[in-house]
Amino acid sequence: MRHFLGLDVGGTKTACVLADEHKVLGRAQSGSTKVLRVGKEEAVAHLREVLDGVSAESGVALADVTASCIGTSGAAISEVVQWLRQQMASRVGGALTILGDEVVTLDAAFPSEAGVVVIAGTGSNVIGRGRSGQMTGAGGWGPALADEGSGNLLGQQALRGVFAAINAGEEPMLLRRVLDYLGLRTRDELIAVANASNFSFAQLIPTVAQAARDGDRVAQAALDRGGEELAGLVLHVIRRLAAAEPGIEDGLRIACTGSIFKHVHEVSDAMQRVLLKTYPRLEFVPGTVDSLEGALWHARRLGSFEK
Repeated sequence: MRHFLGLDVGGTKTACVLADEHKVLGRAQSGSTKVLRVGKEEAVAHLREVLDGVSAESGVALADVTASCIGTSGAAISEVVQWLRQQMASRVGGALTILGDEVVTLDAAFPSEAGVVVIAGTGSNVIGRGRSGQMTGAGGWGPALADEGSGNLLGQQALRGVFAAINAGEEPMLLRRVLDYLGLRTRDELIAVANASNFSFAQLIPTVAQAARDGDRVAQAALDRGGEELAGLVLHVIRRLAAAEPGIEDGLRIACTGSIFKHVHEVSDAMQRVLLKTYPRLEFVPGTVDSLEGALWHARRLGSFEK
């Protein structure tokens, strides 16, 4: 019996699945194992936790794994890849491939088929593939440079909107909501906390989303802007695909994944409104894509070449 391991390494969590040729045998989840985000000691602990968890649930020893695939952002960074390979080699048997999270997500939604995947979680990215197999992407440059529509940037833009309103003599509902969430009393305390180097803007997203639903215009504007910026990335990808394969935009399928799409419909609604104005025949896959399915698909393909 062959066994296959898929991992999805995100900015806030690591998900793992272990399966045979036909069915999933176990799943597990832990904190992030992105070594450039959480540091090596924490990343090692989380990787050990998720691997031990999936082995225990499935009843399969990690040494008996035939092939594994890891989907992660930063797959082009040699330090990330080398660290993951070293850690997996000491814990898991079989062959290993490490791919960008956008690639495994694309194959989770459209295995070897044409389509576009939009990723928006802690970070963001867009990747598309034509009928010929040619791939093209936009975004994914990290929090310091881009990450349009990501939890990090949405939270930051929402807070910037709050302080722009304060400059204009207003006090948005969102200000009090954020203070309450963070356990702060004054906006001066918020200024100090938000300007700290380790502050997570992504943690504010549930608060921002609820404020938008309760009528706060600053919060709604931030979410709309995030969706519109993601739409801009998708448009770049569609235009490149259409330049190579004219007509592919008619009926082209768009799938989404990540915590923003899963929990903040305002962002996906804004993105779809913009896209349908330009390409009214796009098809949006309902729900969100499970990236682990793509990692498992690649692990099984890799395992088919192993003796």
